[in-house]
Amino acid sequence: MATIATIKTLSGVGILSDKAARENIPPFRRYNLVYGFNGSGKSTLSRVFACLEAGKHHENLPTNCIFEIALDDGATFKAPNALGGLENRIRVFNQDFIARNLRWQEGRASSIFYISEEQSDLAAELRKSQKTLTEKVRSRVTEEQIAAEREKALKSYRTERAKLVAASLHLGNRRYEAGQLEKDYEKLSYDKSSQLEKKALDLLVDIARLSAPPPALKSIAIDVDGVRKTMEGARHFAELSIGTVVLDEMERHPLMVPWLKTGHDYHSVNGLKTCLLCGNSISDSRKQKLAQALDDQLSMLIADLKDAGAKASSLLSGIRSAAEAWPKTAELELQLQERYIAARQDTEDALHGLIPLIEEASRILAARLEKPTSTMAHTLSAPDEIAAQCKALEDAIAVQNAVIREHNDASVDFSGRQDDAREAIRKHYLAEGHDKYAALTQALAGANERVNSISGEVDKLEGCIAELSAKVRTHGPAADQITKLVRAYLGHGELTIFAADEGYELRRRNKIVEGPPSEGEKTAIALCYFISSLEADGRSIQDLILVIDDPISSLDTKAMNYACSLIRSRLALAAQLFILTHNQHCMNEFKKAWRNQTKAEPPTATLLYLDVSMPHGSEARSARIIELPPQLSAYDSEYHFLCHKLLQFESAGSGYSEYWFMMPNVMRRVLDIFLAFKVPGSHPLQQKLELLAKKCPDIDDVRIKALDRLIQVESHSDSLDDLISHSSMTIEETRDANAALLELMAASDADHTKAIRKQCKATS
Repeated sequence: MATIATIKTLSGVGILSDKAARENIPPFRRYNLVYGFNGSGKSTLSRVFACLEAGKHHENLPTNCIFEIALDDGATFKAPNALGGLENRIRVFNQDFIARNLRWQEGRASSIFYISEEQSDLAAELRKSQKTLTEKVRSRVTEEQIAAEREKALKSYRTERAKLVAASLHLGNRRYEAGQLEKDYEKLSYDKSSQLEKKALDLLVDIARLSAPPPALKSIAIDVDGVRKTMEGARHFAELSIGTVVLDEMERHPLMVPWLKTGHDYHSVNGLKTCLLCGNSISDSRKQKLAQALDDQLSMLIADLKDAGAKASSLLSGIRSAAEAWPKTAELELQLQERYIAARQDTEDALHGLIPLIEEASRILAARLEKPTSTMAHTLSAPDEIAAQCKALEDAIAVQNAVIREHNDASVDFSGRQDDAREAIRKHYLAEGHDKYAALTQALAGANERVNSISGEVDKLEGCIAELSAKVRTHGPAADQITKLVRAYLGHGELTIFAADEGYELRRRNKIVEGPPSEGEKTAIALCYFISSLEADGRSIQDLILVIDDPISSLDTKAMNYACSLIRSRLALAAQLFILTHNQHCMNEFKKAWRNQTKAEPPTATLLYLDVSMPHGSEARSARIIELPPQLSAYDSEYHFLCHKLLQFESAGSGYSEYWFMMPNVMRRVLDIFLAFKVPGSHPLQQKLELLAKKCPDIDDVRIKALDRLIQVESHSDSLDDLISHSSMTIEETRDANAALLELMAASDADHTKAIRKQCKATS
């Protein structure tokens, strides 16, 4: 059965000195005696062990303290969060135990549950269930730690991922946080196709970034039918022949036809008989021939040529400047710009292919107008080719206008477009992070499932334990057992303990005790109650680690001896026993009982001491666990130990002494003992000092005054209980008094002082 081997580390545990793992303290064995004065840290040490009894941090220890306890099988228990596992094996008797279980003002004590022989089978099953429960609780703690780490990892991923998504959504005053990401993973439909290329994602992010919709744009308009008709008309006029009505002179001089028409009309209207140009008379036959040549057909031709030429010129001018009025690429919705660039280029390419033909048509019309009577050579394409080119232009314009209409529709439904863009962005990031999110979620779910499974087992075990405990509990026999122990302990039968419905009643002469018992009775009842409770609930003394803190209080020598004997006899079979005491007589009793075990091979007992000092530069006392000093282990009296402290202080000289704060009390106690030996009687201490000083006239009066000051300042003490309390004496006064005391001892009893210096030397 594993027992406590050592305290590996200590930090911030009250007066107990901080200890690193590399620092050694004497090992704990089966029997452990820890001696220390009042205020040296015994209660603190017992509370450290009580943490293992409770499986959690003790409320009376500093909240931020840290320590690690190792068992001899290598298992370790750490504060503050890894203390569970020994709850059913450790029992601690200290003032906290008494406060929890004994309510002196009420005359009552908490119940002790005692197991009868008939219930041993149930008790065995109970112990087995409790052991399994401890293992399951440990496993649950481990799984809870794993689940906490995985939950932390998942939360961290959600937070960072949500920040990334939020940066792309540009939601303004709205937020996109980890909770929304989690909801999106639960509710939004997405798959691998939702993951976008960088360019497509950037376009959506740009849409989400817009603070207002882009303005609506005008569609482009080109008279494609007019282009086709103009080229068809030009071909017609180029190839048109006006027949025999044209005079030979008109055919020879086609450029003069317009001039000739204008002149003929002018002469006819004005009835002129002679030509204004040559002055010759115009014959009727000549007029008739000119009238026939310049009839309405030619007039209509010239008019049609003028009209067609004007239309061709206007159409060409409009087409050349058309692109300047088209919407600019930058004005379009970002998502449509690439398509618009391609559509516009197709339109421009189609126009550029038609412009030379329109120019040719315009040239033909202008030239024919100059020579109405002559046909014209031309480079116009065949009618089906012109029709095909016009169709290509119409198609290109339709595509470009479709993009513009899409832009205008997006402008009208700007909010919807942004919502769609943002949803696509969210789906992209969901798809991109799906594998990692799913892995983290599944890992957490698995850990939580294991925690829940173990918790279910723990609940079931706790229910089973409660049921078994209810079957085996009976506290009536325990009342008689405690009463017998108390009667033997106190030496009388006045105080008895009766079983009540809840706990026990304390009675004196068969009446409920009113007010608290005496200090001696308290100690007796508390210790007997503790011993009687050890084998309750199916526990076995052989399995227990017991810690007894200050079991002796206000007892006479007989009661003190019985108490020590009771502890040794009743608790000798414990797996491990710690006795913590400030009482020297109690310390001597256990020291004598265990001295041989400390020397056995291997040793089974260890004698320890809480060495209180005040390190240089510190204003706080500090206690280290060390082996019991030889001056205490070798002698039953504290005198040798006190003399050792005197010599240590003397050896420090004017340098710093870690024990200076306790020296006035030490010196007062040594002086008390020494004067009791040298000047027997009941005289006051000051009077004894004066009598001894008269026998030693060589001692300086200053030395005697220093000791007189010591007697006045320090109260009388017949034990070491308050040896570590502070004194009002200064360090200089303390040094002077120490030197005076040693000088007085040497002057009045040189042999004694020589022996003391040898047996209690400062280096030992």
